[in-house]
Amino acid sequence: MNSKAEALAAAKKRIIELQAQMTNRILQMAVEVEKLLEVTTEREAREFLRVSCNLPTSELSTYVRYRKTLKGSENLLARRRVSFPVLKALVAAEPDAREEILERMDIGARIDAKEISAIRKRLHEAKLTPMQVIAERQGKLAAAVARKASDIVAARFKADLHSFVSSIVDIREAVEIEADDIRATASELLERFESLFGTDQRSPDQHRPRSPAHELACAHLALTHLAAGTLAVAVGAGEIAPGDIHPWLLSLFALSGSAPRESRTEASALRELPSEHERPTVVELCAGAGGMAIGLERAGFDHVALIEFDRHAAATLRRNRPDWTVIEDDIRKLDFRLYRQLEIDLVAGGLPCQPYSSDGYGLGKEDPRDLLLEGVRVVDQIRPRAFLFENVDGLLHARHADHIANVLRQFRRIGYQVEIHRANALDFGIAQDRSRIFIVGMKADLAAAFRMPPTFPERRSNIGDVLVDLMAVNGWTGAHDWARERREQPIRDRSGDLIGHGATASTIVTRRGKPRRKEAARWGGKGVDIAGLPDQAPTPDQASKPGFVPALTARMRARLQNFEDDWEFCGGKQAVADQIGNAFPPRMAAAVGLALHSAIKGVRWDMEAMLWPRANRRHQIISPPLSPVSDTSSGAVVPYAEIVSLLDHATERSFVN
Repeated sequence: MNSKAEALAAAKKRIIELQAQMTNRILQMAVEVEKLLEVTTEREAREFLRVSCNLPTSELSTYVRYRKTLKGSENLLARRRVSFPVLKALVAAEPDAREEILERMDIGARIDAKEISAIRKRLHEAKLTPMQVIAERQGKLAAAVARKASDIVAARFKADLHSFVSSIVDIREAVEIEADDIRATASELLERFESLFGTDQRSPDQHRPRSPAHELACAHLALTHLAAGTLAVAVGAGEIAPGDIHPWLLSLFALSGSAPRESRTEASALRELPSEHERPTVVELCAGAGGMAIGLERAGFDHVALIEFDRHAAATLRRNRPDWTVIEDDIRKLDFRLYRQLEIDLVAGGLPCQPYSSDGYGLGKEDPRDLLLEGVRVVDQIRPRAFLFENVDGLLHARHADHIANVLRQFRRIGYQVEIHRANALDFGIAQDRSRIFIVGMKADLAAAFRMPPTFPERRSNIGDVLVDLMAVNGWTGAHDWARERREQPIRDRSGDLIGHGATASTIVTRRGKPRRKEAARWGGKGVDIAGLPDQAPTPDQASKPGFVPALTARMRARLQNFEDDWEFCGGKQAVADQIGNAFPPRMAAAVGLALHSAIKGVRWDMEAMLWPRANRRHQIISPPLSPVSDTSSGAVVPYAEIVSLLDHATERSFVN
């Protein structure tokens, strides 16, 4: 046997083995789904498989219906090394077609999905009279021709519409947009629009903002006014900032299937919060020390209320933002229906992560601190336009899959489209390797508008550059060498391959007592002693001792969590450490907040300019590094009854206005 024949024989053997393995895995999957169906309903099983197991929707029906259609045929299917497309076609086939196909397979015939389709078609036509067969074929042919003709007409309309709106989008003078050639083209496009979508178009106000029907109505208005030469004086489009594209023209762009020129989009992207912009409102749950609240504030959100159970964290919020309405209470005891009348835009919060973290033993729904279903209740009572809940990676652990699937199902039941996203603080210029999970829900009319914010890996930082000024504040002359070593420290992946330089913080721990051995070793490898919480930065005397490794003060930990140096924390040393460790980095929250603001209000941002508005601003050096503030100096607690009164007054005032 020559070398080519040997290679072919070896390849054949390996491929057949792999085919057999794939078939066995498919059949094993079917067995597991069958077991699942014995303990749950089909609907629950589908939801579990889709959400928890990430099983594609296109595969769900095949596995769910397998036991009703192919149960008992496992040996034959394994012997013939059936692929998933063939299995899917078999499950979907009619009983008589399936029986014939299995018989053919049993005698050794080669069967693929195309052959199964041909058999199904032949058996179907055998049940019809000759005239019925001809009528069915001709009907399908006519439908196909009509679809093709309709597609051609629609494609031509979209192309002509895009060309037209692109040619007029930069026109600012009313006399130019009223020109005869523009009016004539708009009239012709309006006629074609009405032939495709009908003449009975309701006012945009009668549709949900930014819904497909709303966009279609705006596009119809745009063509109507362009044809009449009245777009410049038309009312109903709202205030249009100088340099912005008319919103009805954006609706025409959307209808054409293409966006405006990219350069135009970039030119009109905002680099700061507009002074007279209507700010979206937010109710924040489990607000903690304010990391998410700061970020949402920077993203332009107006806090209607912040709910926080811990008295020290609540005091911190009031200390730094006296104008915020802070409710110090357990969200499980509060009725949030009174907020619905205020038409809140966003419900957000960092629901307790301990039920899903390794430090919290990962008890999930069995942990009394778990508030995910409370989050569903709050959203159901307020009915905001969107919601955002952040948590730890452990939320997606397999042991919590059924609970998370149920939570997502409950959100969908009350009318929200939900997505789960993951992001890392490193990608937003924060010197901390900390991955977080976001559960984002949007009302149907906004779902298509939401996009996670872009990441900025080029702004990656390290603990040396972030902390060098705080390390040196008490005269430690080695602080700059320490920082340089952290900056140049090689970073390797799990395989040991070099992927970059610059040491980053691990999760900022809050645990009392000595750190775990692995945790201490991990931080030690970054040149940091994570044990304890010193009151001040290293001194020359401390640094002169053999084996000295600097520890992190509370202010240093807060800096690593992206808090500004002027943010004050209330409570004792451990209370402050807990608040910092549990906090959500403000810039990360701002990034997601800007993305939500964009979806809710239709605003375009220059994300980098918004997230780094003071790129050249140096950190403020504080000495001492941090002085915890007593709760007694933080202001009085606002009673819940008083909040209800304030909200009633605000609602009453809005009706008067």
